[in-house]
Amino acid sequence: MNRFLPLLILCLCATAARAQYVTNLTLSKDQYLTGEPVVATITIINRSGADVILGGHGARDWLHFEITQSTGRVLSPITMGSEEPLRLQAGGTTSYKVELSGGYSTADLGTFHMVANVLHPLTGQFYTSNRERMTITDAKPNMFDQPYGVPEGFQNAGRSRRYQVILFRELDILQLYCRITDERSGAYLATFLLGPVNMAVQPQISIDTKNKLHIFFLAKPQICCHAIINPDGKLYKRSYYRDTEGNRPTLVMTRDGAQVVGGEYFDPAAPPAQSKALRKASERPPGL
Repeated sequence: MNRFLPLLILCLCATAARAQYVTNLTLSKDQYLTGEPVVATITIINRSGADVILGGHGARDWLHFEITQSTGRVLSPITMGSEEPLRLQAGGTTSYKVELSGGYSTADLGTFHMVANVLHPLTGQFYTSNRERMTITDAKPNMFDQPYGVPEGFQNAGRSRRYQVILFRELDILQLYCRITDERSGAYLATFLLGPVNMAVQPQISIDTKNKLHIFFLAKPQICCHAIINPDGKLYKRSYYRDTEGNRPTLVMTRDGAQVVGGEYFDPAAPPAQSKALRKASERPPGL
């Protein structure tokens, strides 16, 4: 009977090792445009029986993503840590959100599967999440495509770029995207989602005197969005305006940039004022 004791111990150890973490991976959506960042949320249940500290300055990378194309091709793994320590309380559930830049995960077209591996620092083992599916596709600029130069004060000043605005249908929702490309090589430098758009009103798109891109569009009935993109390809500001009794807001270009005329400023994240009727959930733009 003693010969079975080592096997029993190994089985118990393996069971204990599997019980350190329960991990789950979710993606913000299942379809992305080429170059668009992928937002992933990792949920970790700490079953180790003790608090665990992940990350921190100089600590070992603790998060490892594996991406495999449906053809079987394996992409280069993505390994990262966190500058701020993340505490996993014993028996507790912790969620960690990370943005994977487009060059890592959406540079190629096709269908991919992603898993996340989370380190248990005391044992040195990684624990694998479920597998999530995502599709990477591409679209041509069908709303706006204009060149510009990066002015002084921004990274890569003097370089020639292009602003591109793309109307893209995701299932039953029309989405508006902005893309920055290199004028010379055509390389995608940045791709990001501006939000859902209602094409009952044609979007207003203009470059101002400082080479900032202004996009003003109807996000949903009676609510407009004004997005400003800096010449370095980063979203500078996004604000919302509401139609008031037929006084529809509109974008007017000025010497100093642009301003919204008409309507009223609307913050979908702000609590409703005490003196006013409660804000309806239907007024909040999707995703906010």
